[in-house]
Amino acid sequence: MSDSLSFTRKEFPFLRRQIDGNQIIYLDSASTAPKPQCVIDAVAQVYNDTTANVHRGIHTIADEATTAYENARREIASFLNASPSEIIFTRNATEGINIVANGMRLLPDDEVVLTVAEHHSNYLPWRLRAKVVPVGLSPDGLPLYQDVESVLSPRTKLLTLAHVSNTTGIIAPVEQWVENAHRRGHPVLIDASQSASHLPLDVRTMDCDFLVLSGHKLMGPSGTGILYGKRERLANLSLYQSGGGMVRYHGEARFEVQDVPQRFEAGTPNIEGAIGLGVAVAWLRNLGMSKVLAHSQSLGAQLFEGLSTIPGIRIVASSAPIEKRIGLVSFNLDTPGFSQDSLARLLCDRYQILVGGGYHCAHILHHRLGLDGTLRISTQLFNTHEEIEIVLSALRELTSGTNCR
Repeated sequence: MSDSLSFTRKEFPFLRRQIDGNQIIYLDSASTAPKPQCVIDAVAQVYNDTTANVHRGIHTIADEATTAYENARREIASFLNASPSEIIFTRNATEGINIVANGMRLLPDDEVVLTVAEHHSNYLPWRLRAKVVPVGLSPDGLPLYQDVESVLSPRTKLLTLAHVSNTTGIIAPVEQWVENAHRRGHPVLIDASQSASHLPLDVRTMDCDFLVLSGHKLMGPSGTGILYGKRERLANLSLYQSGGGMVRYHGEARFEVQDVPQRFEAGTPNIEGAIGLGVAVAWLRNLGMSKVLAHSQSLGAQLFEGLSTIPGIRIVASSAPIEKRIGLVSFNLDTPGFSQDSLARLLCDRYQILVGGGYHCAHILHHRLGLDGTLRISTQLFNTHEEIEIVLSALRELTSGTNCR
């Protein structure tokens, strides 16, 4: 098995981190991903050379800051095959979803179709404003995506789903959902938080109405995110926040807001974060997202096949085919006396292997499956097949009982 992207490891200072004198193996990128040096440098350069506000200064450095900020918007638009005017900078995917949920003026009896595998951020904003209607779930936790048409009704106002689930690692059939929704005139929101750093994204091909992502999972700075929306959809959303930057004219008798996207970027934005996110996206594009996807799926296949041979492991959504998986698997390890959280801590303390443990912001999915949390192993482009073998070996030791005393 080839690790064609292993050369990128040297770009990540964090991967040199040690615990108790031993090198870490980082397998928790679904939670947050390390940052390459070019992103760190870009953020530092803003503080060193371009400390100024954007869209409101008239001096040279303010011009430079605005240019860098808008260049980042253009870079991200190219990454998604969108127009820069369709890209709104947010704090994270959560804020992007809330902008749409707030702006659609939903009523309590309106229905939003989703899956129970959705992250809280793509569940609670809809639950607070409307009625959520999930598609069915198979016994092993795979959403029955193909049943979407059966749950649509005259009260449906929106369909939303994760492009890749942060718990199952399954690539969802978003095209099918978009087709079913558009046939009835409903918009679709795609949560690309987990897919953006693993799959090529093309919003024109997907034909989604909205798409959100979080920068920190895309190897960009924390506190950054993107809301993409078709211009006519964004223009029809009610305002989310008001203040400086989003207003074109403010007089005693009236005020006039900016056009999209500035109308949704009230106040001073995370300038250095947005610029850093643009650099992260450019770095990924230079690697080639088709190569990134091939590596992710190769690691995912090795991980899934290896876990399937270990007694006492129950994999969430185990019925999904290998080709529909990225390098992310959640599973329950049956070790009496140990919670999944404590097993994750044990992997860290004994083996310096960092994985996720708990509910992964998907409580309802776990409740439906009768699971008190799961372990989650999530890879990124810098991970290697050797690291997967190391974690599989550690899990075999844990299930044998040799290291659980």
